[in-house]
Amino acid sequence: MKIRPRTILALLVLLGAIYFLVKVISVYWLIIAFNILLIYINCVFLFAYLEFRKKKKQPLGKWPSVSVVIPNYNGAANLLQCIRSVKAMEYPVPKEIIVVDDGSTDASVKILKGIKGIRVIFKKKNEGKAKGLNDAIKMAKGEIIAAIDSDTFPEKDALLEMAKHFDSPDVGAVTGLVRTYKPKSFVEKIQEIEYLISFGFFQSVLADINGVMVTPGPMSLFRKKVLAEIGYFDETNITEDMEIAMRLQHNHYRIASAPQAIIYTVVPDNLSHWFRQRTRWYRGKFVNTRKYADMVLNPKYGEFGMFSFPFSLLADSLAILLIAITVAANIENIVNYFGFIFSWFSLGGGVLGAIPTGFSLHSSIYFYFFTIILYSFLVYVSHNFVNDRLSVWKLPEIIFYMFVYGFFISFVYFVSFFKEINSSDYVW
Repeated sequence: MKIRPRTILALLVLLGAIYFLVKVISVYWLIIAFNILLIYINCVFLFAYLEFRKKKKQPLGKWPSVSVVIPNYNGAANLLQCIRSVKAMEYPVPKEIIVVDDGSTDASVKILKGIKGIRVIFKKKNEGKAKGLNDAIKMAKGEIIAAIDSDTFPEKDALLEMAKHFDSPDVGAVTGLVRTYKPKSFVEKIQEIEYLISFGFFQSVLADINGVMVTPGPMSLFRKKVLAEIGYFDETNITEDMEIAMRLQHNHYRIASAPQAIIYTVVPDNLSHWFRQRTRWYRGKFVNTRKYADMVLNPKYGEFGMFSFPFSLLADSLAILLIAITVAANIENIVNYFGFIFSWFSLGGGVLGAIPTGFSLHSSIYFYFFTIILYSFLVYVSHNFVNDRLSVWKLPEIIFYMFVYGFFISFVYFVSFFKEINSSDYVW
Protein backbone atom coordinates (compact mmCIF):
# COMPACT_ATOMS: atom_id res chain seq x y z
CA MET A 1 0.00 0.00 0.00
CA LYS A 2 1.39 3.37 -1.03
CA ILE A 3 1.36 5.93 1.78
CA ARG A 4 0.64 9.42 0.52
CA PRO A 5 2.36 12.51 1.96
CA ARG A 6 -0.99 13.94 3.13
CA THR A 7 -1.52 10.84 5.27
CA ILE A 8 1.82 11.27 7.04
CA LEU A 9 1.13 14.97 7.49
CA ALA A 10 -2.34 14.28 8.94
CA LEU A 11 -0.88 11.76 11.38
CA LEU A 12 1.82 14.15 12.53
CA VAL A 13 -0.67 17.01 12.93
CA LEU A 14 -3.04 14.82 14.93
CA LEU A 15 -0.33 13.46 17.21
CA GLY A 16 1.12 16.94 17.65
CA ALA A 17 -2.26 18.39 18.59
CA ILE A 18 -2.96 15.59 21.03
CA TYR A 19 0.49 15.84 22.57
CA PHE A 20 -0.10 19.57 23.07
CA LEU A 21 -3.45 18.85 24.75
CA VAL A 22 -1.87 16.22 26.96
CA LYS A 23 0.84 18.65 28.10
CA VAL A 24 -1.43 21.69 28.51
CA ILE A 25 -4.72 20.16 29.74
CA SER A 26 -3.32 16.88 31.14
CA VAL A 27 -4.44 13.31 30.55
CA TYR A 28 -6.57 13.46 33.69
CA TRP A 29 -8.94 16.13 32.39
CA LEU A 30 -9.04 14.67 28.88
CA ILE A 31 -10.13 11.30 30.21
CA ILE A 32 -12.64 12.93 32.55
CA ALA A 33 -14.12 14.94 29.65
CA PHE A 34 -14.38 11.87 27.42
CA ASN A 35 -16.12 9.85 30.13
CA ILE A 36 -18.57 12.66 30.90
CA LEU A 37 -19.58 12.81 27.23
CA LEU A 38 -19.96 9.03 26.98
CA ILE A 39 -22.00 8.86 30.19
CA TYR A 40 -24.22 11.72 28.98
CA ILE A 41 -24.91 10.04 25.63
CA ASN A 42 -25.67 6.68 27.24
CA CYS A 43 -27.94 8.27 29.86
CA VAL A 44 -29.97 9.92 27.09
CA PHE A 45 -30.47 6.49 25.53
CA LEU A 46 -31.41 4.92 28.87
CA PHE A 47 -34.01 7.57 29.68
CA ALA A 48 -35.45 7.28 26.17
CA TYR A 49 -35.60 3.51 26.58
CA LEU A 50 -37.47 3.79 29.89
CA GLU A 51 -39.96 6.16 28.26
CA PHE A 52 -40.66 4.17 25.09
CA ARG A 53 -40.15 0.53 26.12
CA LYS A 54 -43.86 -0.25 26.67
CA LYS A 55 -44.98 0.88 23.23
CA LYS A 56 -46.43 -1.92 21.07
CA LYS A 57 -47.61 -1.99 17.48
CA GLN A 58 -51.04 -3.29 16.52
CA PRO A 59 -51.56 -5.40 13.37
CA LEU A 60 -52.31 -3.42 10.23
CA GLY A 61 -55.85 -3.19 8.90
CA LYS A 62 -54.59 -3.95 5.41
CA TRP A 63 -51.29 -5.74 4.91
CA PRO A 64 -49.12 -4.39 2.05
CA SER A 65 -47.79 -6.75 -0.60
CA VAL A 66 -44.14 -7.74 -0.14
CA SER A 67 -41.31 -8.59 -2.49
CA VAL A 68 -38.27 -10.22 -0.89
CA VAL A 69 -35.03 -9.40 -2.67
CA ILE A 70 -31.95 -11.54 -1.97
CA PRO A 71 -28.64 -10.39 -3.50
CA ASN A 72 -26.10 -13.22 -3.71
CA TYR A 73 -22.45 -13.47 -4.65
CA ASN A 74 -20.64 -16.77 -4.00
CA GLY A 75 -22.96 -17.48 -1.10
CA ALA A 76 -23.57 -21.15 -1.87
CA ALA A 77 -22.75 -22.22 1.69
CA ASN A 78 -25.81 -20.44 3.14
CA LEU A 79 -28.01 -19.66 0.14
CA LEU A 80 -30.38 -22.65 0.38
CA GLN A 81 -30.95 -22.18 4.11
CA CYS A 82 -31.58 -18.47 3.55
CA ILE A 83 -34.27 -19.12 0.92
CA ARG A 84 -35.90 -21.79 3.10
CA SER A 85 -36.02 -19.30 5.99
CA VAL A 86 -37.53 -16.65 3.72
CA LYS A 87 -40.17 -19.06 2.41
CA ALA A 88 -41.03 -20.05 6.00
CA MET A 89 -41.72 -16.44 7.07
CA GLU A 90 -45.39 -16.04 7.97
CA TYR A 91 -47.37 -13.35 6.17
CA PRO A 92 -51.11 -13.00 5.39
CA VAL A 93 -50.45 -12.03 1.76
CA PRO A 94 -48.42 -14.19 -0.67
CA LYS A 95 -44.89 -12.81 -0.96
CA GLU A 96 -42.73 -12.57 -4.05
CA ILE A 97 -39.11 -13.82 -3.79
CA ILE A 98 -36.46 -12.49 -6.18
CA VAL A 99 -32.85 -13.70 -5.99
CA VAL A 100 -30.11 -11.79 -7.81
CA ASP A 101 -27.04 -13.91 -8.48
CA ASP A 102 -24.28 -11.38 -9.04
CA GLY A 103 -21.92 -13.39 -11.24
CA SER A 104 -21.15 -16.12 -8.70
CA THR A 105 -18.35 -18.55 -9.50
CA ASP A 106 -19.28 -21.15 -6.87
CA ALA A 107 -22.24 -23.56 -6.79
CA SER A 108 -24.84 -20.79 -6.36
CA VAL A 109 -26.18 -21.00 -9.93
CA LYS A 110 -26.70 -24.75 -9.67
CA ILE A 111 -28.49 -24.38 -6.33
CA LEU A 112 -30.79 -21.62 -7.60
CA LYS A 113 -31.77 -23.58 -10.70
CA GLY A 114 -33.04 -26.36 -8.45
CA ILE A 115 -35.31 -24.18 -6.29
CA LYS A 116 -38.96 -23.67 -7.21
CA GLY A 117 -41.21 -20.75 -6.32
CA ILE A 118 -38.64 -17.97 -6.79
CA ARG A 119 -37.62 -15.54 -9.54
CA VAL A 120 -33.91 -15.44 -10.32
CA ILE A 121 -31.82 -12.81 -12.08
CA PHE A 122 -28.56 -14.35 -13.32
CA LYS A 123 -25.75 -11.91 -14.02
CA LYS A 124 -22.70 -12.82 -16.06
CA LYS A 125 -20.35 -10.57 -14.10
CA ASN A 126 -20.21 -9.15 -10.60
CA GLU A 127 -21.71 -5.64 -10.52
CA GLY A 128 -22.07 -5.11 -6.77
CA LYS A 129 -24.79 -5.58 -4.17
CA ALA A 130 -26.44 -2.16 -4.64
CA LYS A 131 -26.79 -2.66 -8.42
CA GLY A 132 -28.29 -6.10 -7.85
CA LEU A 133 -30.78 -4.72 -5.34
CA ASN A 134 -31.82 -1.94 -7.70
CA ASP A 135 -32.32 -4.28 -10.64
CA ALA A 136 -34.58 -6.54 -8.57
CA ILE A 137 -36.50 -3.69 -6.91
CA LYS A 138 -37.38 -2.15 -10.27
CA MET A 139 -39.02 -5.39 -11.43
CA ALA A 140 -40.58 -6.23 -8.04
CA LYS A 141 -44.37 -6.12 -7.71
CA GLY A 142 -44.63 -5.61 -3.95
CA GLU A 143 -45.41 -2.35 -2.16
CA ILE A 144 -42.76 -3.27 0.42
CA ILE A 145 -39.24 -4.44 -0.42
CA ALA A 146 -37.56 -6.80 2.05
CA ALA A 147 -33.83 -6.72 1.30
CA ILE A 148 -32.16 -9.81 2.79
CA ASP A 149 -28.53 -10.97 2.53
CA SER A 150 -27.95 -14.54 1.35
CA ASP A 151 -26.18 -15.46 4.61
CA THR A 152 -29.14 -14.37 6.74
CA PHE A 153 -31.94 -16.42 8.30
CA PRO A 154 -34.94 -14.44 9.63
CA GLU A 155 -37.30 -16.04 12.15
CA LYS A 156 -40.80 -16.98 11.04
CA ASP A 157 -42.51 -13.90 12.48
CA ALA A 158 -39.82 -11.37 11.46
CA LEU A 159 -41.69 -10.08 8.39
CA LEU A 160 -44.97 -9.78 10.28
CA GLU A 161 -43.39 -7.86 13.16
CA MET A 162 -41.56 -5.47 10.84
CA ALA A 163 -44.46 -4.86 8.44
CA LYS A 164 -46.63 -3.62 11.36
CA HIS A 165 -44.54 -0.46 11.48
CA PHE A 166 -45.63 0.72 8.02
CA ASP A 167 -48.64 2.34 9.68
CA SER A 168 -47.87 5.83 8.46
CA PRO A 169 -46.92 7.17 5.00
CA ASP A 170 -43.86 8.93 6.44
CA VAL A 171 -42.26 5.58 7.40
CA GLY A 172 -39.76 4.83 4.64
CA ALA A 173 -37.99 1.82 6.17
CA VAL A 174 -38.14 -0.63 9.08
CA THR A 175 -35.28 -2.50 10.72
CA GLY A 176 -35.26 -5.61 12.92
CA LEU A 177 -32.92 -7.03 15.55
CA VAL A 178 -29.90 -8.57 13.84
CA ARG A 179 -28.23 -11.37 15.81
CA THR A 180 -25.19 -13.55 15.21
CA TYR A 181 -25.99 -17.01 13.86
CA LYS A 182 -24.77 -19.83 16.13
CA PRO A 183 -21.65 -18.07 17.48
CA LYS A 184 -18.85 -20.53 18.20
CA SER A 185 -15.51 -18.71 18.12
CA PHE A 186 -14.63 -16.05 20.69
CA VAL A 187 -14.73 -13.39 17.95
CA GLU A 188 -18.30 -14.41 17.06
CA LYS A 189 -19.40 -14.39 20.71
CA ILE A 190 -18.06 -10.87 21.20
CA GLN A 191 -20.07 -9.77 18.16
CA GLU A 192 -23.16 -11.42 19.64
CA ILE A 193 -23.02 -8.97 22.57
CA GLU A 194 -22.18 -6.06 20.26
CA TYR A 195 -25.10 -6.82 17.93
CA LEU A 196 -27.56 -7.12 20.82
CA ILE A 197 -26.55 -3.68 22.07
CA SER A 198 -26.21 -1.95 18.70
CA PHE A 199 -29.13 -3.47 16.76
CA GLY A 200 -31.32 -4.12 19.79
CA PHE A 201 -31.08 -1.47 22.48
CA PHE A 202 -29.54 1.46 20.58
CA GLN A 203 -31.41 0.88 17.30
CA SER A 204 -34.82 0.70 18.95
CA VAL A 205 -34.20 3.85 21.01
CA LEU A 206 -32.88 5.71 17.97
CA ALA A 207 -36.03 4.73 16.08
CA ASP A 208 -38.20 6.15 18.87
CA ILE A 209 -36.46 9.52 18.60
CA ASN A 210 -36.24 9.27 14.80
CA GLY A 211 -32.46 9.06 14.78
CA VAL A 212 -31.63 5.79 12.98
CA MET A 213 -28.45 6.04 10.89
CA VAL A 214 -28.33 2.64 9.20
CA THR A 215 -30.76 0.08 7.76
CA PRO A 216 -28.81 -3.14 8.42
CA GLY A 217 -27.86 -5.09 5.30
CA PRO A 218 -28.83 -8.53 6.66
CA MET A 219 -32.53 -7.57 6.54
CA SER A 220 -34.41 -4.29 6.30
CA LEU A 221 -37.79 -3.37 4.82
CA PHE A 222 -38.39 -0.40 2.52
CA ARG A 223 -41.43 1.24 0.99
CA LYS A 224 -40.89 0.72 -2.76
CA LYS A 225 -42.38 4.02 -3.91
CA VAL A 226 -40.12 5.87 -1.48
CA LEU A 227 -37.03 4.12 -2.88
CA ALA A 228 -38.14 5.11 -6.38
CA GLU A 229 -38.71 8.69 -5.24
CA ILE A 230 -35.26 9.14 -3.67
CA GLY A 231 -33.35 7.30 -6.41
CA TYR A 232 -32.85 3.72 -5.14
CA PHE A 233 -29.57 2.46 -3.61
CA ASP A 234 -26.34 4.31 -4.34
CA GLU A 235 -24.37 1.89 -6.55
CA THR A 236 -21.05 3.67 -5.93
CA ASN A 237 -21.23 3.60 -2.12
CA ILE A 238 -19.27 1.01 -0.10
CA THR A 239 -21.89 0.96 2.68
CA GLU A 240 -25.15 1.23 0.78
CA ASP A 241 -27.18 0.25 3.86
CA MET A 242 -25.97 3.34 5.73
CA GLU A 243 -26.19 5.66 2.73
CA ILE A 244 -29.82 4.79 2.00
CA ALA A 245 -30.74 5.36 5.65
CA MET A 246 -29.12 8.78 5.67
CA ARG A 247 -30.81 9.65 2.38
CA LEU A 248 -34.17 8.68 3.86
CA GLN A 249 -33.44 10.99 6.80
CA HIS A 250 -32.35 13.71 4.38
CA ASN A 251 -35.72 13.42 2.66
CA HIS A 252 -37.60 13.50 5.99
CA TYR A 253 -38.73 9.88 6.04
CA ARG A 254 -38.79 8.00 9.33
CA ILE A 255 -36.99 4.71 9.93
CA ALA A 256 -38.81 2.50 12.43
CA SER A 257 -37.44 -0.45 14.39
CA ALA A 258 -39.02 -3.79 15.34
CA PRO A 259 -36.78 -5.38 18.00
CA GLN A 260 -39.24 -8.29 18.22
CA ALA A 261 -38.18 -9.32 14.70
CA ILE A 262 -35.15 -11.57 15.14
CA ILE A 263 -32.81 -11.87 12.16
CA TYR A 264 -29.84 -14.23 12.35
CA THR A 265 -26.81 -13.58 10.15
CA VAL A 266 -23.39 -15.13 9.66
CA VAL A 267 -20.62 -12.93 11.09
CA PRO A 268 -16.81 -12.97 10.73
CA ASP A 269 -15.36 -15.89 12.67
CA ASN A 270 -11.77 -14.64 12.84
CA LEU A 271 -9.99 -11.40 13.66
CA SER A 272 -8.69 -10.62 10.15
CA HIS A 273 -12.12 -10.98 8.51
CA TRP A 274 -13.69 -8.92 11.30
CA PHE A 275 -11.03 -6.23 10.90
CA ARG A 276 -11.61 -5.96 7.13
CA GLN A 277 -15.39 -5.77 7.57
CA ARG A 278 -15.25 -3.08 10.24
CA THR A 279 -12.67 -1.04 8.34
CA ARG A 280 -15.05 -0.96 5.37
CA TRP A 281 -17.98 -0.02 7.62
CA TYR A 282 -16.16 2.87 9.27
CA ARG A 283 -14.67 4.14 6.03
CA GLY A 284 -18.19 4.08 4.63
CA LYS A 285 -19.31 6.22 7.55
CA PHE A 286 -16.60 8.80 6.80
CA VAL A 287 -17.75 8.87 3.15
CA ASN A 288 -21.42 9.29 4.08
CA THR A 289 -20.62 11.91 6.71
CA ARG A 290 -19.02 14.08 4.04
CA LYS A 291 -21.98 13.46 1.73
CA TYR A 292 -24.62 14.46 4.31
CA ALA A 293 -22.64 16.96 6.40
CA ASP A 294 -25.40 19.55 5.93
CA MET A 295 -27.60 17.61 8.38
CA VAL A 296 -25.18 17.96 11.31
CA LEU A 297 -26.64 20.30 13.98
CA ASN A 298 -29.36 21.29 11.54
CA PRO A 299 -32.75 21.64 13.36
CA LYS A 300 -34.48 21.03 10.03
CA TYR A 301 -33.70 17.33 10.55
CA GLY A 302 -35.01 17.10 14.10
CA GLU A 303 -33.41 14.67 16.56
CA PHE A 304 -31.36 13.10 13.79
CA GLY A 305 -29.66 16.38 12.92
CA MET A 306 -29.42 17.75 16.46
CA PHE A 307 -28.55 14.62 18.45
CA SER A 308 -28.12 11.29 16.68
CA PHE A 309 -25.81 12.32 13.84
CA PRO A 310 -23.56 14.82 15.70
CA PHE A 311 -23.16 12.65 18.80
CA SER A 312 -22.35 9.65 16.63
CA LEU A 313 -19.59 11.69 15.02
CA LEU A 314 -18.43 12.76 18.47
CA ALA A 315 -18.22 9.13 19.58
CA ASP A 316 -16.20 8.30 16.45
CA SER A 317 -13.83 11.18 17.16
CA LEU A 318 -13.36 10.00 20.74
CA ALA A 319 -12.56 6.52 19.46
CA ILE A 320 -9.83 7.91 17.20
CA LEU A 321 -8.52 10.27 19.87
CA LEU A 322 -8.33 7.47 22.43
CA ILE A 323 -5.57 5.77 20.44
CA ALA A 324 -3.84 9.06 19.65
CA ILE A 325 -3.91 10.20 23.28
CA THR A 326 -2.59 6.85 24.48
CA VAL A 327 0.35 7.20 22.11
CA ALA A 328 0.97 10.90 22.73
CA ALA A 329 0.64 10.64 26.50
CA ASN A 330 3.24 7.90 26.67
CA ILE A 331 5.79 8.99 24.06
CA GLU A 332 7.77 11.02 26.58
CA ASN A 333 7.74 8.23 29.17
CA ILE A 334 8.82 5.65 26.59
CA VAL A 335 11.64 7.86 25.30
CA ASN A 336 12.79 8.60 28.84
CA TYR A 337 12.68 4.92 29.75
CA PHE A 338 14.79 3.87 26.77
CA GLY A 339 17.19 6.70 27.58
CA PHE A 340 17.48 5.28 31.09
CA ILE A 341 18.03 1.77 29.72
CA PHE A 342 20.82 2.99 27.46
CA SER A 343 22.54 4.85 30.32
CA TRP A 344 22.03 1.97 32.76
CA PHE A 345 23.69 -0.64 30.58
CA SER A 346 26.39 1.80 29.53
CA LEU A 347 27.36 2.06 33.20
CA GLY A 348 27.38 -1.72 33.58
CA GLY A 349 23.98 -2.07 35.32
CA GLY A 350 22.33 -5.48 35.60
CA VAL A 351 19.16 -6.66 33.82
CA LEU A 352 17.04 -6.75 36.99
CA GLY A 353 17.69 -3.10 37.67
CA ALA A 354 16.24 -2.15 34.26
CA ILE A 355 12.88 -3.81 34.93
CA PRO A 356 10.08 -1.46 36.16
CA THR A 357 9.38 -2.14 39.82
CA GLY A 358 5.62 -1.56 39.82
CA PHE A 359 2.56 -0.06 38.26
CA SER A 360 0.29 2.72 39.48
CA LEU A 361 -3.25 3.61 38.42
CA HIS A 362 -3.88 7.10 37.16
CA SER A 363 -6.50 8.69 39.43
CA SER A 364 -8.80 9.32 36.44
CA ILE A 365 -9.24 5.55 36.05
CA TYR A 366 -11.76 5.56 38.90
CA PHE A 367 -14.06 7.80 36.87
CA TYR A 368 -13.87 5.21 34.09
CA PHE A 369 -15.59 2.71 36.39
CA PHE A 370 -18.81 4.76 36.17
CA THR A 371 -18.83 4.12 32.43
CA ILE A 372 -18.25 0.40 33.01
CA ILE A 373 -21.22 0.23 35.41
CA LEU A 374 -23.40 1.98 32.83
CA TYR A 375 -22.32 -0.40 30.08
CA SER A 376 -23.02 -3.35 32.37
CA PHE A 377 -26.62 -2.19 32.58
CA LEU A 378 -26.74 -1.82 28.77
CA VAL A 379 -25.57 -5.43 28.40
CA TYR A 380 -28.31 -6.56 30.80
CA VAL A 381 -31.05 -4.54 29.05
CA SER A 382 -29.93 -5.72 25.60
CA HIS A 383 -30.18 -9.37 26.63
CA ASN A 384 -33.64 -8.68 28.02
CA PHE A 385 -34.71 -7.60 24.52
CA VAL A 386 -34.47 -11.23 23.39
CA ASN A 387 -35.24 -12.85 26.76
CA ASP A 388 -31.69 -14.17 26.99
CA ARG A 389 -30.61 -14.99 30.52
CA LEU A 390 -27.11 -13.91 31.43
CA SER A 391 -25.08 -16.83 32.72
CA VAL A 392 -21.66 -17.27 34.25
CA TRP A 393 -20.55 -18.95 31.00
CA LYS A 394 -20.89 -15.61 29.20
CA LEU A 395 -18.68 -13.75 31.66
CA PRO A 396 -15.41 -14.05 29.65
CA GLU A 397 -16.84 -12.38 26.53
CA ILE A 398 -18.85 -9.83 28.54
CA ILE A 399 -15.76 -8.79 30.53
CA PHE A 400 -13.71 -8.64 27.32
CA TYR A 401 -16.41 -6.56 25.60
CA MET A 402 -16.65 -4.01 28.41
CA PHE A 403 -12.96 -3.64 29.26
CA VAL A 404 -11.02 -4.45 26.08
CA TYR A 405 -13.25 -4.43 22.99
CA GLY A 406 -13.55 -0.65 22.97
CA PHE A 407 -9.80 -0.33 22.41
CA PHE A 408 -10.01 -2.72 19.44
CA ILE A 409 -12.82 -0.63 17.96
CA SER A 410 -10.82 2.56 18.58
CA PHE A 411 -7.87 1.07 16.73
CA VAL A 412 -10.07 0.10 13.76
CA TYR A 413 -11.52 3.64 13.66
CA PHE A 414 -8.00 5.02 13.75
CA VAL A 415 -6.83 2.79 10.87
CA SER A 416 -10.03 3.44 8.87
CA PHE A 417 -9.62 7.20 9.26
CA PHE A 418 -6.12 7.17 7.82
CA LYS A 419 -6.96 4.64 5.09
CA GLU A 420 -9.69 7.03 3.95
CA ILE A 421 -7.32 10.01 4.00
CA ASN A 422 -4.80 7.90 2.11
CA SER A 423 -7.46 6.83 -0.48
CA SER A 424 -6.46 3.18 -0.01
CA ASP A 425 -8.30 0.49 -1.95
CA TYR A 426 -11.45 -0.88 -0.34
CA VAL A 427 -11.22 -4.50 0.81
CA TRP A 428 -14.25 -6.74 1.45
